[in-house]
Amino acid sequence: MMMSFLHELPPVRRFRLPFTRRRHFFALGRLVYEALGSLGARETEEPLMLARLEHIPGPEGLCVIERLHRSVDSRRCQSLAWEATHALRLSHPGLLQMRQFAILQPRPHLEQPYAVFEYVGGRSLASVLRLSAVLERKPLSVAAACDIAAQVADALDYLHTRSDSRGWSWALSHGDISPSLIWLTPEGRVKLVGFGTRSSRLVGRSERRREWAGLCREALYFPCDPRFQELPPCRVDLYSLAVVLLEMLLGQPLWALDFSSKWRLGLPAEEVERLLRGLRLPSGLGDVIRDAMRCDSSGAVSTAAGLRRALRLYTREGRGVATELGWLEREVTWRVSPWEANPLSSA
Repeated sequence: MMMSFLHELPPVRRFRLPFTRRRHFFALGRLVYEALGSLGARETEEPLMLARLEHIPGPEGLCVIERLHRSVDSRRCQSLAWEATHALRLSHPGLLQMRQFAILQPRPHLEQPYAVFEYVGGRSLASVLRLSAVLERKPLSVAAACDIAAQVADALDYLHTRSDSRGWSWALSHGDISPSLIWLTPEGRVKLVGFGTRSSRLVGRSERRREWAGLCREALYFPCDPRFQELPPCRVDLYSLAVVLLEMLLGQPLWALDFSSKWRLGLPAEEVERLLRGLRLPSGLGDVIRDAMRCDSSGAVSTAAGLRRALRLYTREGRGVATELGWLEREVTWRVSPWEANPLSSA
């Protein structure tokens, strides 16, 4: 099924080969793409399309086209263009690469922005946590969880330390660290998704109907506590990543707990201590999580590089990310349909 916004893109040609489906080619800026199908939408209702760049066969030509929310606020539009401009100049294996940013005018007096990203297979960390719920909250191993968080911290360190040729800092931050924007590939690589389009997601959150559960979920990663408003944006990224790491070690989303509605100002220190006491963690890992969630800019884990170095100490033993994902999917398949996962059981 093709995307709903395909008719907005300038068509180049449409034809049907014998015994094949109809093929749709369209232009986005100066490049020509072929629409392959729908990839659904993000939580903020931004639709995604799987496409292929013309004349580039194989996986290298695959890409994802995202229709961003059009903002009538000129300040928000400028912020979106600023983010996209910097995202196009970044290249890191832990960041989802933005390949193109274009603004089209499908109708008079209407400008619609689109972003083109590289395509990577796999699943989001949010879906992995949902799989863990099927296994009665089976958490990820300490090595796999720390490996995922360390790879995200490495991408954040690259993002936070970018500067121009004169040495002036770009003052970049992600600002939206959550399990739904952390992507895990079958090979065990971690991709941080969403940098360059945060303004669009903020518009989407304000336009759609807000549910109480959604408000509590966002407040968990981005608390309303005034203390967090005074912190540098890069420090808030570390707090959000520490919350995600705690969720991986627990094997369930924290916002799904019954008392999460009381955490609008962030996770209380006593609640963090209670959660950590219920986990059997290696020595020192609890202190790393506490330091990353502190509301100040001091300490050894006050930077993404410091958090990455601290987490690397716990990734040497145990199953890796790829092995952990494979085991989790096999276990879920056996629980849901054991006759398919184990053909000998029906003999």
